Amino acid sequence: MPKPTAPSAATLPPVSFVTVAADGYLFVRLLVERVRALVGSRDYEIVVGDRGSRDGTRAWLRAQPDVRLLTRRQWPWQRGHRHGEAAEAGVRRARHGRIVLFDSDAHRVDPDWLHGNVDRLDDHHRLAGAIFRDTHRGNPHGWYVHPHFMAFFKADLGDLVVLRKLRGNATDTGEEATIRVLAGGKGVVGHPIEFCPAFDVGHPRVPTTAGGVFHA
Repeated sequence: MPKPTAPSAATLPPVSFVTVAADGYLFVRLLVERVRALVGSRDYEIVVGDRGSRDGTRAWLRAQPDVRLLTRRQWPWQRGHRHGEAAEAGVRRARHGRIVLFDSDAHRVDPDWLHGNVDRLDDHHRLAGAIFRDTHRGNPHGWYVHPHFMAFFKADLGDLVVLRKLRGNATDTGEEATIRVLAGGKGVVGHPIEFCPAFDVGHPRVPTTAGGVFHA
């Protein structure tokens, strides 16, 4: 399949990049710096919901001019189910209509990654990202857009896009978004998840790349 044509600089839509941090200073810093390096000429912002980092992550983020840091006592790092809640809060605070949500250990490796994802969203395609295949009781499709990398419209949050887990262990964080988008008759721009043999760590499924995004 040929790569989609990149929009001109004058028509590039602005993007809000959202992530959730809970320590992991090196990964979070790499995420921010890779966004800066590959975002191009479009307007952007980076929104980070921090869940109690204690390793210097918060101090570094506060010093970054293109980062907005959100913190709440209700997001303790010990409670994993708060990740989706923090992500939703970050999206609600975003200033731009197009959202790219990342796990903090995902970063961009392809200069055209935005053109193949967030720029392909339209009236029909409401979600883009890496396609993860698994069988969960609450998901009839056998696949979903994995939350380490998701692009969508802010206006869809709470309707087509839900990031927290609503079905307990029957679905993954963010899986509800795929289920709702498909149930609404809308489309998904999906990219296969591919193993990276050049970074072989002895595990058959990690690390990976998908849609120009590396996931550790």
